[in-house]
Amino acid sequence: MLVEVFCNDNSPLFSEDFYNCLPKRCPICQMPMEMSEALTGLHCSNPKCHSKVAQRLVAMATQLGVKNLGDSRAEKFVDNFGIDNPLLIYSYEPDEDGQMAEDISLDVSRDIVHQFKEKNKFTLAEYIRIANIPNIQMSAFSLFDGFDDLEEAYKAIEAGGVEYIRDCLNIKSKGTEDVSIRAVKVFESLMTFKSDLFEAIDGVEIIKIHTEGMKTIKAVCSTEVGVGFRTKADFYATCNNLYPNIHIEFGSSVTKKTDYLVWAGANGSPAAVTNKVKKARAYNEQGCNIKIVTATEFLGVLEELAGN
Repeated sequence: MLVEVFCNDNSPLFSEDFYNCLPKRCPICQMPMEMSEALTGLHCSNPKCHSKVAQRLVAMATQLGVKNLGDSRAEKFVDNFGIDNPLLIYSYEPDEDGQMAEDISLDVSRDIVHQFKEKNKFTLAEYIRIANIPNIQMSAFSLFDGFDDLEEAYKAIEAGGVEYIRDCLNIKSKGTEDVSIRAVKVFESLMTFKSDLFEAIDGVEIIKIHTEGMKTIKAVCSTEVGVGFRTKADFYATCNNLYPNIHIEFGSSVTKKTDYLVWAGANGSPAAVTNKVKKARAYNEQGCNIKIVTATEFLGVLEELAGN
């Protein structure tokens, strides 16, 4: 619900006319609207509002490189089937359930779903990240990287509560309220969307990386990967489907834990020296060992690792 905000002298920060002109309920689900903490915008208070579900679905498609699923089609699909969990795209069968919406053809529906199901293999942490749960994306690996089983991960989270979240995210207590707020928001979000994760997990394949013989490496791509790949997402999916005993965690930014940076200019070819390249070089100067390779060289590294 909208809350009136006051200045230090207890006078209203905004005029009554301003408050009266603001929408009180979401036009999509009719739940109360809320003002953002920064007082810069309004949003629906319903975490499962169809508009938010559609936005999460579009974000999933963007991250996975799925084409032809924009805001309009996502909203129509969500409304048509009454979906409150975007991960259920992995359970959707166009030939059995029908087209995504009345004005989305069966062929287009099949194509979109086929693209999703081509990219349905994740580690548990990647599965959490791709779900686009509020407040969780950047924390997914810190919270779930040590688990292969969702139930076991939630047992640890629920047993440890906010303190467990603080420890996993390395949030240092400084006695300020803000430090606690982040951990609380992450914990509450995990509890709110717990059912989403369990409901859809049978529709994907969880790669068990904590098993004997499985090799995991951390990599980041700097620029267009080339070598016949249209997008980074295509490159990611191809790499992780080449060898059953190798999984690559593709990150969005270079850290000290990064093993490989894939960069078109690694062999001397003309290529922009991006911030990721500069960061990798800086870390290497500090004693790290981030190997900078081309996409072709990276594929060779995978082949060699698979045979060892």
